[in-house]
Amino acid sequence: MSNIKISDLSFAYEQQEKLILKDINVEVKTGEFVCILGQSGCGKSTLLRLLAGLEKPTAGELLIDGQLVDGTSLERGVVFQDYGLFPWMTAGENIVLALKQRFPEQNKTELKQIAMNMMQAVGLSEDVYKRLPKELSGGMKQRCAIAQVFAMNPPVLLMDEPFGALDAVTRARLQDLVLELWKRDEEKKNVFFVTHDVDEALLLANRIIVLGQSPGNIIYDISISDDKRPTRETQFEDPKVFQMRNELIRQMNKDIKPEEDK
Repeated sequence: MSNIKISDLSFAYEQQEKLILKDINVEVKTGEFVCILGQSGCGKSTLLRLLAGLEKPTAGELLIDGQLVDGTSLERGVVFQDYGLFPWMTAGENIVLALKQRFPEQNKTELKQIAMNMMQAVGLSEDVYKRLPKELSGGMKQRCAIAQVFAMNPPVLLMDEPFGALDAVTRARLQDLVLELWKRDEEKKNVFFVTHDVDEALLLANRIIVLGQSPGNIIYDISISDDKRPTRETQFEDPKVFQMRNELIRQMNKDIKPEEDK
């Protein structure tokens, strides 16, 4: 599994002087479920893209198991908010295509069975395998995206606000699904989950990192032990959860600059 170390990382897009991220330093141990929390525009998604190898740091370095991240890798699975499914392929074909890259030694029948098993695990019926993405609801497409990345079984899973466009009920179901899939592995994956929703972060993560703004940097970092992690039953009843929620909101808001007097 993977230990991740980010050292003195800063990032700006080429030909732009303004830094989006500055002096990010963090170490993540194997099996941690990390939520990256912060206001819009603080660089959460940019940090995820750097972890995925889709962007390169302007300064500093990002190591996974001591190896420098240099480009994308099948060892890092990504789930985006827009589902990432090819519209001309069926849901099942999308999953099998990814599996072919991950497990080239296995034949099509074996890969199809892996895809079918994982689709069943995320609550999709067999007929969904042959349906095009345009024939699926948003929740079903997101289940396909989750099935695809978990079927590939990467040690690092990166999720960029994957439930942001879904209704509250579907969102809750998929949150529970991701937690269930993460918990079932004896050797848990490293998960990085970008969100701006404090309650979502508290429900999912055993570690929460808050990014400040202009440029983005880590302003708060908290680990949550299993006995203190909220559940759906306790997240709005436990005074200790209230305290954590209030502190996270305070941290997110404390560096927002008031508008200048006109």
